[in-house]
Amino acid sequence: MRHALITILASFVGVMAALFAFYSWRDAEDARTRAAAETEQQARLEQGRQLRERTLGEERAMLAIVNDVAAVSGVRVAIAEVYMSSGRMPASNADAGLPEPATYKGQSLVSLQVVEGGTILLTFDATSGVEGGVIEWQPDLGGIESMGMQWRCLTHDYPLIVRALPTCTYAAAGQVEIAPVK
Repeated sequence: MRHALITILASFVGVMAALFAFYSWRDAEDARTRAAAETEQQARLEQGRQLRERTLGEERAMLAIVNDVAAVSGVRVAIAEVYMSSGRMPASNADAGLPEPATYKGQSLVSLQVVEGGTILLTFDATSGVEGGVIEWQPDLGGIESMGMQWRCLTHDYPLIVRALPTCTYAAAGQVEIAPVK
């Protein structure tokens, strides 16, 4: 009887030890699962914060571009007037009767240069999202008799340009450009 009592007591202690070990393991596993979920949640929150900051930065950059392009829109009129009065496109700021390229400053604009064929090159600083980024405005004389001088906008530096200038085209470096009309 004594031997049976010791066996029952040992079995009971063994079962209790096994239950204790199981519950300890389960609590530790739950803690690891919670920690992993918290880490994942923190990573997602950080991703969201970074996305929000990147999106706000892109919006600020596009707003700076829009404001600067609007501020210099009169340059296209000046080039059209030169063409209408002389029959040729200006090849420089001086030919168009405009100030030197570096005198044009804006929120992000650092220069406005007129080049051969009357093309306007707007160069921007890092506020635009790309240090030294360029947007080209190329005159299109195709329908000048009926619609006046039209302009084509092109950039190799701003993939999201359509968010700021819906009629502007992005062409990655090396892609075919829109040839200026002479």
